[in-house]
Amino acid sequence: MEEKQGVKIGMPIIGGLIAAILGGVVWAAVAAMTEYEVGLIAILVGVLCGYAVVLFSNKQIATVHKIIAVVFSLIGILLGKYLTVVYFTAQLYTDMSMMKLVFNGEMISAFAETFTEYFSEPIDLLFVVLAIVSAWQIPGRMAKTSMASEASTSDQTPRA
Repeated sequence: MEEKQGVKIGMPIIGGLIAAILGGVVWAAVAAMTEYEVGLIAILVGVLCGYAVVLFSNKQIATVHKIIAVVFSLIGILLGKYLTVVYFTAQLYTDMSMMKLVFNGEMISAFAETFTEYFSEPIDLLFVVLAIVSAWQIPGRMAKTSMASEASTSDQTPRA
């Protein structure tokens, strides 16, 4: 992948993608089990993406890593919403499996056309904003914690 100014972004992108997919699947699974969308899962997706980016960057954090975490948290939320819609649609049409619907072009088009309806409630937007804030702050806090622990470790090194 690409490297800018000595900052590696390839592995953090992979980590963010894995976290987004995992977060989206968890979102849909919780919605399927409870038959209700739990907005707090959006924050979980943001936190998960933030941590994944940190872990996959070996705690070498730059602003680009925060952006990667935010982008993938939004992708995870979108995926969670989409999989939830697919699940409930599959429940209505018993002749179609969920896996067929996930990759169905008509389903994707219908979701894209009605996209704004899924984020029309103010509480939905609040949880999306909280997810973005979480995804942005986690890498910065983890980097500061990492630098602080490295500094305290180097302070304990015996001096000649």
